[in-house]
Amino acid sequence: MVHRIPPLTYRTIDPARDADLCAANHYDACLASFGRDCKYEGRESYLRWLTESVQIYPEGFVLAFRGERFIGQLELQVPYGMPTGYVSLFYVSPDVRGRGYGNLIHQYAEVYFRAWEARTIELDVSPQNIRAIRFYRRMGYAFADRKPGKAVGKDARLWRMTRTLDAGTPSLQD
Repeated sequence: MVHRIPPLTYRTIDPARDADLCAANHYDACLASFGRDCKYEGRESYLRWLTESVQIYPEGFVLAFRGERFIGQLELQVPYGMPTGYVSLFYVSPDVRGRGYGNLIHQYAEVYFRAWEARTIELDVSPQNIRAIRFYRRMGYAFADRKPGKAVGKDARLWRMTRTLDAGTPSLQD
C-alpha cells in the first residue's frame, strides 16, 4: 500500500503575528540539539534577528502548513552572489515527525536555493542530535569535516554538513 502525503502550503513568517510560535520552535530546536544545558540566546534577541532576516529573505523564512495545521518552519538564506545557501533552522513539529513531512519541507528548501542559483547547501548540526543527522544523511548531506565545528556554548559544538544541488533534484511541481 502506498501512502501519499498531502501537499503543504508555505507562507512568509510574520515576526509580529508568529513571534510566539517561531520563538518556541527555535527554543525547541536548541533543546533537541543540546539538551537542557543549551545556551539559548533569548527570545528578544532571536526575534530581532528573525525580523531583520525576514526582510532580506522573505521566501526563505517560512512556515509550512497542511490545511490549518502547523507542520514546520524553515529559515533559509543565500547571501547575494554566493554559490552556497545556508539552513539556519529546519524544524518539523514534534507531533508529525517521522511521517514524511521533512522530505516535503526539504523539497521547498531545494527549490528556494535553486532560485538563488546556489550550488550547495550547508547547515550545522549538533553531534548529539542523532535523529537530525540521520535525516540529513537521507537527504544527501555529508559531513564537511568530521572535526567539531564552531562553538555554540560551553562544550557545545556543531558539525557542518553540506549537500550539492544537482540537476536531478526534484522541484515542488514534480
